[in-house]
Amino acid sequence: MSDVILLSGGIESCTLLHKLHTSHELHPLFIDYGQRAGKQEYRAALHHCKLLGLTLKKLDMAQTGHDFRAGQSKKLHVPLPHRNLVALSLGLSYATQIGANRLLLALNREDTQSYPSASETFIAKFRAMAEVLGDIELAVPLCADTKAQIIQQGHLLGVDYSQTYSCLLGHAQHCGHCPQCLHRREAFRQAEIQEPNGFYRA
Repeated sequence: MSDVILLSGGIESCTLLHKLHTSHELHPLFIDYGQRAGKQEYRAALHHCKLLGLTLKKLDMAQTGHDFRAGQSKKLHVPLPHRNLVALSLGLSYATQIGANRLLLALNREDTQSYPSASETFIAKFRAMAEVLGDIELAVPLCADTKAQIIQQGHLLGVDYSQTYSCLLGHAQHCGHCPQCLHRREAFRQAEIQEPNGFYRA
């Protein structure tokens, strides 16, 4: 089995990388679409790939993100609307190019209920489109699990979550107050796992 895994450097995708790397031929793919945290996300993704002896492929769409942001009255942390649509389309093209069998997206249960391009309906429709274009399967192996449950799974695998990135602001240290940081903090609380002292700026 040969899989392309969309790797963001976050908790879910890094956990999935560690879960599957011994049983699957993995091709990690990072997409820079001009997100404010792109540099830190790439650093985290690269850390885990190097740790596991995997080669990380990077697709640079940063200018596209910058072009979208230039037309926004409010400068968004994530400049591309429906970013999963873009990421999955590029991932599907890349999987086709290298002859992979599956495309992996590391959504959690909360994600599927939070925004349209992560919903079960969207995933089902994209999966059907992928089947029309070829024989690559779209898989979301973590979508039944909460973020806290995924953290517990990764903790048992020895995943170093201090080397993952979640903050929307893109600073070297997590801010601790943006929506993603708050979600992360709550998930670790629910998982009953302590993050390192000083991990957050405040």
